[in-house]
Amino acid sequence: MGPFERLLHPRVYLPFGVTLAALVFAICWWLPLAAQISIVIGLLSMLIVVTGLTLQKVRSRDAENEAMATLIALASDPEILGRHKLIADSLKSISQRKDSIYRELVLKQLSVLADHSRRLANGSIDYPSTEAWRVVYEELLRSPGLYLYRSVSHIESAHYWQDGPGQQSTTLNIELHDAGIVNIERTAIIADHLWPQDELFPVEPVHAWLKQQYMHGIWIKLARESQLAGERELVSDFGIYGSRAVGMQLADAAGRTIRFELCFDFERVKQAEGIWERLQVFATSYRDLLDRST
Repeated sequence: MGPFERLLHPRVYLPFGVTLAALVFAICWWLPLAAQISIVIGLLSMLIVVTGLTLQKVRSRDAENEAMATLIALASDPEILGRHKLIADSLKSISQRKDSIYRELVLKQLSVLADHSRRLANGSIDYPSTEAWRVVYEELLRSPGLYLYRSVSHIESAHYWQDGPGQQSTTLNIELHDAGIVNIERTAIIADHLWPQDELFPVEPVHAWLKQQYMHGIWIKLARESQLAGERELVSDFGIYGSRAVGMQLADAAGRTIRFELCFDFERVKQAEGIWERLQVFATSYRDLLDRST
């Protein structure tokens, strides 16, 4: 601790301040009012400066302590610690560039990265491309300890899961279910134009897609979207991976996946399970439909 820091230490300046105030008060007692006011103003100015310097030092020390606490917390996770160093080194390099336009653009990008980091910290990961999602989808379904996969398919297009990646995922579902690795259950919410009220089954190729899975023992239930008119919060497209994670899918008008959010937050998983259970009230099993057709 340097001499200036020792001077700013509360154990030094508080007793000194009290003594000085008493001394000034004694002197000012005999001075004219104008002189007293000048002295008081001067003392207040000194007090404000000293207080500001003290607060600045305290905040600086708090920041140093927080940074050290972060490094200590990350020390047990070398993989995250390595990423932390890469990010910190990048920020250090950025801070050394003084171009005002560059800094403005970088700060905007860093704000986006900060928001993204907060989402990651909350357990949510976004996949904007279909291929990236399919890779993660397979990794999850093949992950050790996963024995149950429950899927809600919101089908608004006859081409739902009919493209290459969709067919690959269907094949993967059948493969894992046939091998007894994962038990798969699927509830399909089907738009009314794809399942007319006077038809027992949905139109092709939606019907063929569902039937193919049923023939391999996958548990299939169906509900017309109009049945959920009073329960719009149930109309969604997601998959529940055991009690581990929930994946939300957003498809375009052609039934192709355009965005996928994977969330490892337990509360989100519980919410998805609640929607799943409520959907079963409205859904009809594919087996029952087959019985009606005979």
